[in-house]
Amino acid sequence: MSRKWTLDKVAQDVRAYPRCGRFVTVAVPLALVALTATWLFLGTSPVRTAILWCSPALLAASLVIWAVAVLRDGDRTRCESYGWAVRTASVSPGGGSETVPLRTNGTRWLTIRYGAALVTCLTLMALWVTLAASDARGTGTSAVLAREGAVIERRPIVRIENQDAGSNPRSSATADYTVLLSPSAGGGRVPVTFRAATNRRQGVGSELYVASVPGRPELGAIGDDRLAEVQRQLDGRAVETGTVWVIGPLWLLATLAATMCWYLAESIRRPARTVTPDWRTLRVTVTGTGQHTEAPLPGNSEAADGKRRRENTRRLQCLVLEGAGPKIPFHSQMGIDAAGTVLSGAHGRLIWHPAHRRGSDVLAELVGDDGWQLPGAVPGRVAEQVVAEGHTEPARPDPERRVRLLDLGAGWMVTASLPGVAGFAVALGCLATLLLVPDSGAWRWWAAVAGVLAPGVGFTVQAMARTAPEAAAQQQLQGRR
Repeated sequence: MSRKWTLDKVAQDVRAYPRCGRFVTVAVPLALVALTATWLFLGTSPVRTAILWCSPALLAASLVIWAVAVLRDGDRTRCESYGWAVRTASVSPGGGSETVPLRTNGTRWLTIRYGAALVTCLTLMALWVTLAASDARGTGTSAVLAREGAVIERRPIVRIENQDAGSNPRSSATADYTVLLSPSAGGGRVPVTFRAATNRRQGVGSELYVASVPGRPELGAIGDDRLAEVQRQLDGRAVETGTVWVIGPLWLLATLAATMCWYLAESIRRPARTVTPDWRTLRVTVTGTGQHTEAPLPGNSEAADGKRRRENTRRLQCLVLEGAGPKIPFHSQMGIDAAGTVLSGAHGRLIWHPAHRRGSDVLAELVGDDGWQLPGAVPGRVAEQVVAEGHTEPARPDPERRVRLLDLGAGWMVTASLPGVAGFAVALGCLATLLLVPDSGAWRWWAAVAGVLAPGVGFTVQAMARTAPEAAAQQQLQGRR
């Protein structure tokens, strides 16, 4: 009883968390995409300044919201959050528990959440590489020179110090170069030193492209052996031109390709739909979980070739539904083990339209007697077999029956614990340091590596800490049933 009271209290406390989760789901990928695009493509401008302040602020706000949720009701197992989702969606107004609703819900937020997670992962990879490779040398000097109207001229090197270069004359080099600039008043030329990473090793007497303000050598100078790089520094772009053309297209193509492949093949996206008499319905009971294996049909070339048969055999972890006729595998975007624990023994109706397919699956809805609707899919062969054997009946929708979407992942915020959140806090600190500290050096790569590894370390600590309690919680829930 005490555990049931605790779960019911959590269900009351976290009713606002789905809305908070939606804010985080939208804010985080937008902020990361804006940061990456700005750091790659934009030079110094009010737009860039606004994005560089607003995006970290959005990320910090999302982290604070998540931390508050974790401090208040965090460290919940997936079974507990799934149980909360079932209780939240269990409403059955009108029409009797065994009727079929006239309208089924769409999966907008479920699709957005999975798509946002995919975009976030790929964009984070691009952003860390971009920040680590950023060239922040002379950020202040180049901004002052651009503001005062600097001009670019070729000037000979008169002294080279602190050179770091390979033995090959054609290797790149980083050094402090000194050139002579015209003075602000009469007299001899004034030596001005700047640090540059040139494409080739330079010697005294070699010429560099140097940007300076005529008559004002006190403002300093910047230079390089590539004109485009000097112009880039004056524009305030933090990533070298060659780096932009490597990271930018790879990031865009990988993100678009992966998102589209997932959206077309893996997502369970669907709009709200109207149930008509040509839909099929079957009374079912959730009996647990299992693995469905679907091999190529006998008689085709794939079935005859052993290697191709293995490659084209599909294995699905799914809920097992039992009704009239064969057992039906029902799969969806959810933790199958946790869903099986929470939903085992639930009664309801499986409804689908034979023409609504995605790949080899038929899109289906599991409508519980308690008033929830779980979107998923059934292998097309199984659905055809059930219909052919006459176990289904035409749907008779009831306009008075209402169902709520069962979003089993809506409580994701409270399934984390402090180590996981702390890992993201460290990553955000590394991100802010790389964005705001105008300096170059090997430390940038180390800060980026720390930012990448910190969330993984946090979630590893979290997983190790909860392995035994989570197993015990599943056994306790099963015992209660």
